[in-house]
Amino acid sequence: MEASIFLFADLALATSFLGVSLGLFDFLAEKFQRPDNKRGRTQSGLLTFLPPLVFALFYPQGFLMALGYAAIALVVIAIILPVLMVRKVRAEKPGAGYQTIGGKIALNLALAMGAVIIAAQLMVAFNLV
Repeated sequence: MEASIFLFADLALATSFLGVSLGLFDFLAEKFQRPDNKRGRTQSGLLTFLPPLVFALFYPQGFLMALGYAAIALVVIAIILPVLMVRKVRAEKPGAGYQTIGGKIALNLALAMGAVIIAAQLMVAFNLV
């Protein structure tokens, strides 16, 4: 059972890494106008993988720090922006659209939880906790 959990975690990490790295590889190749040949792909690969490798080798704790900052961005994208969009739509078109249980209280609670998550991460980043 334990081996299957580790296998699942490893596969989740590997597929996430592959998706992000392939997306970044293509983005950098297009952004820097690298040709689609062996030399251009090698340059794109170095642009994609060399900076994170150097960062990880010289600052091993940096990965956890980067995850913390990514958490802040995710809270903004997944919690704060949707709440603000719902508020705006409800203000512009009262009574229109899909309503759920909780109303304004639930929206305010979600927004507060997002703020708590961001505040907690910033306190960790600045060694306040």
